[in-house]
Amino acid sequence: MISINIRLLHRVLLFTVAFTCCAGLSQPAWSITLDEAVKSGLGESYVIKEQSEFVRASRFSYMSSIDPFLPRFDIGSSYIRTISSAVPTSAYTSNLTDTTDSRNVYTFTGTISWQVFDGGERFAKRRGAFSAWEREKEIFKSVREDVLFTIKSAFYVALGAKMVVGKRQEACQASQKIYNLIRGRYEEGVAKKSELLQAEVRLLNAKIDLQKARKEYEKALEIVRSLIIVEVKDPFDVEGPLTAPSYRGDYNTLNDRALTVKPEIIARQKEVDRLMSVYDQTKAAWYPRIDSSLQQSRQDTRFFPEGRSDAVIISFTFPLFDGVGRYYNMQSAMSGVNAARQRLAETKRTTSLDIAKALKEYELSLDDISMYTELVREATSNFNQLYGEYLEGKGDILNLLQSEKDLAAANENYVGSLARARVSLSALQKAAYIEDRF
Repeated sequence: MISINIRLLHRVLLFTVAFTCCAGLSQPAWSITLDEAVKSGLGESYVIKEQSEFVRASRFSYMSSIDPFLPRFDIGSSYIRTISSAVPTSAYTSNLTDTTDSRNVYTFTGTISWQVFDGGERFAKRRGAFSAWEREKEIFKSVREDVLFTIKSAFYVALGAKMVVGKRQEACQASQKIYNLIRGRYEEGVAKKSELLQAEVRLLNAKIDLQKARKEYEKALEIVRSLIIVEVKDPFDVEGPLTAPSYRGDYNTLNDRALTVKPEIIARQKEVDRLMSVYDQTKAAWYPRIDSSLQQSRQDTRFFPEGRSDAVIISFTFPLFDGVGRYYNMQSAMSGVNAARQRLAETKRTTSLDIAKALKEYELSLDDISMYTELVREATSNFNQLYGEYLEGKGDILNLLQSEKDLAAANENYVGSLARARVSLSALQKAAYIEDRF
Protein backbone atom coordinates (compact mmCIF):
# COMPACT_ATOMS: atom_id res chain seq x y z
CA MET A 1 0.00 0.00 0.00
CA ILE A 2 2.79 2.35 0.89
CA SER A 3 4.67 1.59 -2.33
CA ILE A 4 1.50 2.28 -4.36
CA ASN A 5 1.04 5.68 -2.67
CA ILE A 6 4.64 6.59 -3.28
CA ARG A 7 4.34 5.61 -6.91
CA LEU A 8 1.13 7.64 -7.25
CA LEU A 9 2.75 10.67 -5.64
CA HIS A 10 5.68 10.30 -7.96
CA ARG A 11 3.42 10.34 -10.99
CA VAL A 12 1.62 13.46 -9.74
CA LEU A 13 4.92 15.25 -9.26
CA LEU A 14 6.03 14.27 -12.73
CA PHE A 15 2.80 15.62 -14.21
CA THR A 16 3.37 18.91 -12.37
CA VAL A 17 6.93 19.07 -13.60
CA ALA A 18 5.90 18.42 -17.17
CA PHE A 19 3.29 21.17 -17.01
CA THR A 20 5.69 23.65 -15.40
CA CYS A 21 8.50 22.95 -17.81
CA CYS A 22 6.28 23.41 -20.83
CA ALA A 23 4.94 26.73 -19.50
CA GLY A 24 7.04 29.80 -20.07
CA LEU A 25 7.31 32.92 -17.97
CA SER A 26 4.05 34.70 -17.22
CA GLN A 27 3.55 37.79 -19.35
CA PRO A 28 4.26 40.93 -17.29
CA ALA A 29 2.13 44.05 -17.45
CA TRP A 30 5.01 46.05 -18.91
CA SER A 31 8.72 45.81 -19.65
CA ILE A 32 11.63 48.21 -19.38
CA THR A 33 14.87 48.62 -21.33
CA LEU A 34 18.24 49.68 -19.97
CA ASP A 35 17.86 53.18 -21.41
CA GLU A 36 14.47 53.59 -19.75
CA ALA A 37 15.74 52.24 -16.43
CA VAL A 38 18.69 54.63 -16.44
CA LYS A 39 16.53 57.61 -17.41
CA SER A 40 14.01 56.86 -14.67
CA GLY A 41 16.63 56.06 -12.04
CA LEU A 42 18.71 59.15 -12.66
CA GLY A 43 15.63 61.35 -12.80
CA GLU A 44 14.06 60.06 -9.61
CA SER A 45 17.11 59.24 -7.48
CA TYR A 46 16.81 60.78 -4.02
CA VAL A 47 20.58 61.05 -3.53
CA ILE A 48 20.96 62.89 -6.84
CA LYS A 49 18.17 65.29 -5.92
CA GLU A 50 19.78 65.83 -2.52
CA GLN A 51 23.15 66.63 -4.05
CA SER A 52 21.54 68.97 -6.58
CA GLU A 53 20.21 70.99 -3.64
CA PHE A 54 23.72 71.16 -2.20
CA VAL A 55 24.87 72.53 -5.54
CA ARG A 56 22.09 75.15 -5.46
CA ALA A 57 22.96 76.13 -1.90
CA SER A 58 26.66 76.55 -2.69
CA ARG A 59 25.77 78.57 -5.79
CA PHE A 60 23.66 80.95 -3.72
CA SER A 61 26.48 81.23 -1.19
CA TYR A 62 28.85 82.22 -3.97
CA MET A 63 26.40 84.78 -5.32
CA SER A 64 26.00 86.33 -1.86
CA SER A 65 29.78 86.64 -1.46
CA ILE A 66 29.67 89.73 -3.72
CA ASP A 67 27.95 91.74 -0.96
CA PRO A 68 31.13 92.93 0.88
CA PHE A 69 32.34 94.53 -2.38
CA LEU A 70 29.22 96.69 -2.71
CA PRO A 71 28.52 99.96 -0.87
CA ARG A 72 26.07 99.92 2.01
CA PHE A 73 23.23 102.35 2.42
CA ASP A 74 21.51 102.77 5.77
CA ILE A 75 18.84 105.10 7.02
CA GLY A 76 17.80 105.62 10.60
CA SER A 77 15.39 107.64 12.61
CA SER A 78 14.97 108.40 16.28
CA TYR A 79 12.57 110.23 18.55
CA ILE A 80 13.59 111.63 21.92
CA ARG A 81 11.11 112.83 24.53
CA THR A 82 12.71 114.85 27.32
CA ILE A 83 11.02 114.16 30.63
CA SER A 84 12.74 116.80 32.79
CA SER A 85 14.66 119.98 32.11
CA ALA A 86 18.37 120.24 32.55
CA VAL A 87 19.54 121.12 36.08
CA PRO A 88 22.89 122.40 37.28
CA THR A 89 25.38 119.67 38.00
CA SER A 90 28.24 121.76 39.38
CA ALA A 91 29.35 125.29 40.04
CA TYR A 92 30.78 125.48 36.59
CA THR A 93 27.44 124.71 34.95
CA SER A 94 25.21 126.79 37.14
CA ASN A 95 23.97 128.80 34.13
CA LEU A 96 22.89 125.64 32.19
CA THR A 97 19.26 125.97 31.10
CA ASP A 98 16.91 124.18 28.79
CA THR A 99 17.12 126.22 25.62
CA THR A 100 14.80 124.10 23.54
CA ASP A 101 11.28 125.21 22.85
CA SER A 102 10.07 121.63 22.94
CA ARG A 103 10.85 118.44 24.72
CA ASN A 104 10.48 116.49 21.44
CA VAL A 105 13.55 115.90 19.22
CA TYR A 106 13.41 114.11 15.84
CA THR A 107 16.48 112.75 14.08
CA PHE A 108 16.87 111.31 10.57
CA THR A 109 20.21 109.89 9.38
CA GLY A 110 21.34 108.54 6.00
CA THR A 111 24.71 106.83 5.58
CA ILE A 112 26.55 105.42 2.57
CA SER A 113 29.53 103.30 3.58
CA TRP A 114 32.09 101.29 1.62
CA GLN A 115 35.05 99.27 2.77
CA VAL A 116 38.16 100.38 0.93
CA PHE A 117 40.61 97.74 2.10
CA ASP A 118 40.33 94.67 4.35
CA GLY A 119 43.61 92.87 3.74
CA GLY A 120 42.15 90.68 0.96
CA GLU A 121 39.58 88.94 3.16
CA ARG A 122 36.69 89.66 0.78
CA PHE A 123 38.55 88.25 -2.20
CA ALA A 124 39.57 85.17 -0.24
CA LYS A 125 35.99 84.51 0.88
CA ARG A 126 34.69 84.86 -2.68
CA ARG A 127 37.35 82.49 -4.03
CA GLY A 128 36.47 80.03 -1.28
CA ALA A 129 32.75 80.23 -2.08
CA PHE A 130 33.46 79.63 -5.75
CA SER A 131 35.69 76.64 -4.95
CA ALA A 132 32.97 75.22 -2.70
CA TRP A 133 30.44 75.60 -5.53
CA GLU A 134 32.78 73.87 -7.98
CA ARG A 135 33.42 71.10 -5.45
CA GLU A 136 29.69 70.41 -5.00
CA LYS A 137 29.23 70.23 -8.77
CA GLU A 138 31.97 67.62 -9.02
CA ILE A 139 30.45 65.68 -6.13
CA PHE A 140 27.16 65.77 -8.05
CA LYS A 141 28.89 64.14 -11.02
CA SER A 142 30.37 61.50 -8.73
CA VAL A 143 27.02 60.75 -7.09
CA ARG A 144 25.38 60.49 -10.50
CA GLU A 145 28.09 58.09 -11.64
CA ASP A 146 27.54 55.91 -8.56
CA VAL A 147 23.80 55.78 -9.19
CA LEU A 148 24.36 55.01 -12.87
CA PHE A 149 26.70 52.15 -12.05
CA THR A 150 24.27 50.70 -9.51
CA ILE A 151 21.36 50.82 -11.96
CA LYS A 152 23.33 49.32 -14.84
CA SER A 153 24.77 46.56 -12.66
CA ALA A 154 21.36 45.64 -11.26
CA PHE A 155 19.84 45.66 -14.75
CA TYR A 156 22.54 43.38 -16.18
CA VAL A 157 22.13 41.01 -13.23
CA ALA A 158 18.38 40.95 -13.89
CA LEU A 159 18.97 40.28 -17.59
CA GLY A 160 21.33 37.46 -16.68
CA ALA A 161 18.78 36.02 -14.24
CA LYS A 162 16.14 36.17 -16.97
CA MET A 163 18.41 34.31 -19.40
CA VAL A 164 19.15 31.71 -16.73
CA VAL A 165 15.42 31.10 -16.43
CA GLY A 166 15.31 30.54 -20.18
CA LYS A 167 18.27 28.16 -20.10
CA ARG A 168 16.77 26.17 -17.24
CA GLN A 169 13.52 26.10 -19.15
CA GLU A 170 15.43 24.51 -22.02
CA ALA A 171 17.08 22.09 -19.61
CA CYS A 172 13.69 21.17 -18.17
CA GLN A 173 12.34 20.51 -21.64
CA ALA A 174 15.40 18.41 -22.51
CA SER A 175 14.87 16.37 -19.33
CA GLN A 176 11.23 15.93 -20.26
CA LYS A 177 12.28 14.79 -23.72
CA ILE A 178 14.67 12.20 -22.29
CA TYR A 179 12.05 11.03 -19.79
CA ASN A 180 9.45 10.58 -22.53
CA LEU A 181 11.95 8.61 -24.60
CA ILE A 182 12.92 6.29 -21.76
CA ARG A 183 9.31 5.83 -20.66
CA GLY A 184 8.37 4.78 -24.16
CA ARG A 185 11.25 2.33 -24.31
CA TYR A 186 10.34 1.07 -20.85
CA GLU A 187 6.76 0.42 -21.88
CA GLU A 188 8.11 -1.46 -24.88
CA GLY A 189 10.24 -3.55 -22.55
CA VAL A 190 13.50 -2.23 -23.90
CA ALA A 191 14.58 0.09 -21.06
CA LYS A 192 15.11 -0.89 -17.45
CA LYS A 193 13.08 0.34 -14.51
CA SER A 194 16.24 1.87 -13.05
CA GLU A 195 16.73 3.94 -16.20
CA LEU A 196 13.20 5.33 -15.93
CA LEU A 197 13.70 6.22 -12.27
CA GLN A 198 16.97 7.98 -13.05
CA ALA A 199 15.23 10.03 -15.74
CA GLU A 200 12.46 10.91 -13.27
CA VAL A 201 15.00 12.12 -10.71
CA ARG A 202 16.72 14.30 -13.30
CA LEU A 203 13.36 15.76 -14.36
CA LEU A 204 12.44 16.62 -10.77
CA ASN A 205 15.83 18.28 -10.21
CA ALA A 206 15.39 20.29 -13.41
CA LYS A 207 12.03 21.50 -12.16
CA ILE A 208 13.51 22.51 -8.80
CA ASP A 209 16.34 24.37 -10.56
CA LEU A 210 13.82 26.19 -12.73
CA GLN A 211 11.81 27.32 -9.73
CA LYS A 212 14.96 28.59 -8.01
CA ALA A 213 15.91 30.53 -11.12
CA ARG A 214 12.49 32.16 -11.25
CA LYS A 215 12.80 33.22 -7.60
CA GLU A 216 16.23 34.69 -8.25
CA TYR A 217 14.85 36.58 -11.23
CA GLU A 218 12.00 37.98 -9.14
CA LYS A 219 14.48 39.21 -6.52
CA ALA A 220 16.61 40.82 -9.23
CA LEU A 221 13.54 42.59 -10.61
CA GLU A 222 12.67 43.99 -7.19
CA ILE A 223 16.16 45.46 -6.90
CA VAL A 224 15.73 47.11 -10.30
CA ARG A 225 12.30 48.39 -9.27
CA SER A 226 13.71 50.00 -6.13
CA LEU A 227 16.50 51.71 -8.07
CA ILE A 228 14.27 53.19 -10.76
CA ILE A 229 11.79 54.40 -8.11
CA VAL A 230 8.74 52.72 -9.60
CA GLU A 231 5.67 52.87 -7.41
CA VAL A 232 3.29 50.69 -9.44
CA LYS A 233 2.82 47.17 -8.14
CA ASP A 234 2.15 45.52 -11.50
CA PRO A 235 4.70 42.87 -12.49
CA PHE A 236 7.24 43.99 -15.03
CA ASP A 237 10.07 42.56 -17.08
CA VAL A 238 13.48 43.67 -18.28
CA GLU A 239 14.29 43.45 -21.93
CA GLY A 240 17.33 43.93 -24.09
CA PRO A 241 20.32 42.05 -25.37
CA LEU A 242 22.95 40.60 -23.08
CA THR A 243 25.94 40.29 -25.36
CA ALA A 244 29.68 40.15 -24.92
CA PRO A 245 31.23 43.66 -24.74
CA SER A 246 33.90 44.57 -27.24
CA TYR A 247 35.61 47.42 -25.37
CA ARG A 248 39.39 47.27 -25.04
CA GLY A 249 41.26 49.66 -22.79
CA ASP A 250 44.88 50.46 -21.91
CA TYR A 251 45.74 51.03 -18.25
CA ASN A 252 48.13 53.92 -18.76
CA THR A 253 45.72 55.78 -21.01
CA LEU A 254 42.77 55.22 -18.69
CA ASN A 255 44.76 56.15 -15.59
CA ASP A 256 46.29 59.33 -17.02
CA ARG A 257 42.90 60.53 -18.18
CA ALA A 258 41.12 59.65 -14.93
CA LEU A 259 43.63 61.57 -12.82
CA THR A 260 42.67 64.75 -14.65
CA VAL A 261 38.91 64.39 -15.20
CA LYS A 262 37.50 62.12 -12.51
CA PRO A 263 35.00 64.07 -10.37
CA GLU A 264 36.29 62.68 -7.05
CA ILE A 265 39.78 63.97 -7.80
CA ILE A 266 38.61 67.36 -9.02
CA ALA A 267 36.38 67.68 -5.94
CA ARG A 268 39.41 67.00 -3.73
CA GLN A 269 41.40 69.64 -5.58
CA LYS A 270 38.57 72.16 -5.17
CA GLU A 271 38.53 71.41 -1.46
CA VAL A 272 42.25 72.22 -1.32
CA ASP A 273 41.51 75.52 -3.09
CA ARG A 274 38.68 76.30 -0.69
CA LEU A 275 40.81 75.66 2.38
CA MET A 276 43.61 77.73 0.86
CA SER A 277 41.18 80.62 0.68
CA VAL A 278 40.37 80.08 4.36
CA TYR A 279 44.09 80.37 5.05
CA ASP A 280 44.18 83.63 3.07
CA GLN A 281 41.32 84.92 5.20
CA THR A 282 43.34 84.32 8.36
CA LYS A 283 46.26 86.25 6.84
CA ALA A 284 43.98 89.23 6.25
CA ALA A 285 43.78 89.74 10.02
CA TRP A 286 47.39 90.98 9.94
CA TYR A 287 46.68 93.84 7.54
CA PRO A 288 45.15 97.26 8.24
CA ARG A 289 41.55 98.05 7.40
CA ILE A 290 40.29 101.19 5.72
CA ASP A 291 36.61 102.15 5.72
CA SER A 292 34.83 105.18 4.29
CA SER A 293 31.36 106.60 4.71
CA LEU A 294 29.26 109.59 3.70
CA GLN A 295 26.72 110.66 6.31
CA GLN A 296 23.94 113.20 6.39
CA SER A 297 21.93 113.92 9.55
CA ARG A 298 18.91 116.08 10.23
CA GLN A 299 17.81 116.96 13.76
CA ASP A 300 15.12 119.31 14.92
CA THR A 301 12.07 119.65 17.15
CA ARG A 302 9.79 119.03 14.18
CA PHE A 303 8.87 115.75 12.57
CA PHE A 304 10.54 116.89 9.35
CA PRO A 305 13.72 118.43 10.78
CA GLU A 306 15.57 121.19 9.00
CA GLY A 307 18.82 121.13 10.89
CA ARG A 308 21.33 119.45 8.51
CA SER A 309 24.75 118.01 9.14
CA ASP A 310 26.98 116.40 6.41
CA ALA A 311 30.10 114.38 7.09
CA VAL A 312 32.72 112.34 5.21
CA ILE A 313 34.41 109.73 7.39
CA ILE A 314 37.62 107.85 6.60
CA SER A 315 38.69 105.36 9.25
CA PHE A 316 41.98 103.49 9.47
CA THR A 317 42.44 100.51 11.77
CA PHE A 318 45.64 98.57 12.31
CA PRO A 319 45.80 95.72 14.85
CA LEU A 320 48.97 96.08 16.90
CA PHE A 321 48.31 93.33 19.40
CA ASP A 322 45.24 91.23 20.12
CA GLY A 323 46.77 88.11 21.63
CA VAL A 324 48.09 85.05 19.80
CA GLY A 325 44.83 84.05 18.10
CA ARG A 326 45.79 85.36 14.66
CA TYR A 327 48.99 83.34 14.52
CA TYR A 328 47.47 80.06 15.61
CA ASN A 329 44.45 80.55 13.35
CA MET A 330 46.88 80.73 10.43
CA GLN A 331 48.63 77.56 11.56
CA SER A 332 45.31 75.75 11.96
CA ALA A 333 44.17 76.82 8.49
CA MET A 334 47.43 75.65 6.92
CA SER A 335 47.08 72.27 8.66
CA GLY A 336 43.64 71.97 7.07
CA VAL A 337 45.19 72.68 3.65
CA ASN A 338 47.90 70.06 4.17
CA ALA A 339 45.33 67.48 5.28
CA ALA A 340 43.27 68.17 2.15
CA ARG A 341 46.39 67.71 0.00
CA GLN A 342 46.96 64.31 1.60
CA ARG A 343 43.35 63.32 0.90
CA LEU A 344 43.86 64.36 -2.71
CA ALA A 345 46.99 62.22 -2.99
CA GLU A 346 45.19 59.24 -1.42
CA THR A 347 42.25 59.64 -3.81
CA LYS A 348 44.64 59.59 -6.76
CA ARG A 349 46.32 56.45 -5.41
CA THR A 350 43.05 54.59 -4.85
CA THR A 351 41.81 55.70 -8.27
CA SER A 352 44.83 54.15 -9.97
CA LEU A 353 44.37 50.99 -7.92
CA ASP A 354 40.66 50.78 -8.71
CA ILE A 355 41.33 51.18 -12.43
CA ALA A 356 43.94 48.42 -12.38
CA LYS A 357 41.63 46.04 -10.50
CA ALA A 358 38.58 46.87 -12.64
CA LEU A 359 40.53 46.45 -15.86
CA LYS A 360 41.93 43.08 -14.77
CA GLU A 361 38.46 41.91 -13.68
CA TYR A 362 37.03 42.98 -17.02
CA GLU A 363 39.75 41.18 -18.99
CA LEU A 364 39.19 38.00 -16.96
CA SER A 365 35.45 38.20 -17.65
CA LEU A 366 36.15 38.35 -21.38
CA ASP A 367 38.35 35.26 -21.05
CA ASP A 368 35.49 33.52 -19.23
CA ILE A 369 33.14 34.29 -22.11
CA SER A 370 35.54 32.71 -24.59
CA MET A 371 36.01 29.67 -22.38
CA TYR A 372 32.32 29.08 -21.72
CA THR A 373 31.47 29.65 -25.38
CA GLU A 374 33.74 26.76 -26.27
CA LEU A 375 32.39 24.70 -23.38
CA VAL A 376 28.79 25.16 -24.59
CA ARG A 377 29.84 24.09 -28.06
CA GLU A 378 31.53 20.92 -26.79
CA ALA A 379 28.72 20.12 -24.31
CA THR A 380 26.10 20.48 -27.07
CA SER A 381 28.04 18.20 -29.37
CA ASN A 382 28.49 15.62 -26.60
CA PHE A 383 24.78 15.64 -25.70
CA ASN A 384 23.68 15.23 -29.32
CA GLN A 385 26.14 12.39 -29.79
CA LEU A 386 25.01 10.48 -26.68
CA TYR A 387 21.33 11.11 -27.43
CA GLY A 388 21.75 9.67 -30.90
CA GLU A 389 23.60 6.64 -29.53
CA TYR A 390 20.86 6.00 -26.97
CA LEU A 391 18.21 6.16 -29.70
CA GLU A 392 20.11 3.44 -31.51
CA GLY A 393 20.27 1.38 -28.34
CA LYS A 394 24.04 1.75 -28.01
CA GLY A 395 24.29 4.46 -25.32
CA ASP A 396 24.18 4.46 -21.55
CA ILE A 397 21.45 6.33 -19.72
CA LEU A 398 23.81 7.63 -17.05
CA ASN A 399 26.11 9.15 -19.64
CA LEU A 400 23.14 10.73 -21.43
CA LEU A 401 21.70 12.27 -18.28
CA GLN A 402 25.13 13.53 -17.24
CA SER A 403 25.70 15.09 -20.64
CA GLU A 404 22.34 16.89 -20.42
CA LYS A 405 23.26 18.15 -16.96
CA ASP A 406 26.68 19.30 -18.19
CA LEU A 407 25.07 21.15 -21.09
CA ALA A 408 22.67 22.93 -18.74
CA ALA A 409 25.53 23.97 -16.46
CA ALA A 410 27.60 25.19 -19.42
CA ASN A 411 24.72 27.32 -20.69
CA GLU A 412 24.20 28.89 -17.26
CA ASN A 413 27.90 29.58 -16.84
CA TYR A 414 27.96 31.22 -20.25
CA VAL A 415 25.05 33.49 -19.33
CA GLY A 416 26.72 34.29 -16.03
CA SER A 417 29.94 35.24 -17.79
CA LEU A 418 28.03 37.66 -20.04
CA ALA A 419 26.39 39.37 -17.05
CA ARG A 420 29.69 39.55 -15.17
CA ALA A 421 31.42 41.05 -18.19
CA ARG A 422 28.80 43.78 -18.48
CA VAL A 423 28.98 44.54 -14.77
CA SER A 424 32.79 44.54 -14.94
CA LEU A 425 32.72 46.97 -17.83
CA SER A 426 30.38 49.25 -15.86
CA ALA A 427 32.78 49.09 -12.92
CA LEU A 428 35.68 50.00 -15.20
CA GLN A 429 33.73 52.91 -16.65
CA LYS A 430 33.05 54.13 -13.12
CA ALA A 431 36.63 53.69 -11.91
CA ALA A 432 38.16 55.43 -14.94
CA TYR A 433 35.23 57.82 -15.45
CA ILE A 434 34.59 56.70 -18.99
CA GLU A 435 31.51 58.67 -19.91
CA ASP A 436 28.99 56.79 -22.03
CA ARG A 437 25.79 57.86 -23.73
CA PHE A 438 23.87 57.99 -20.46
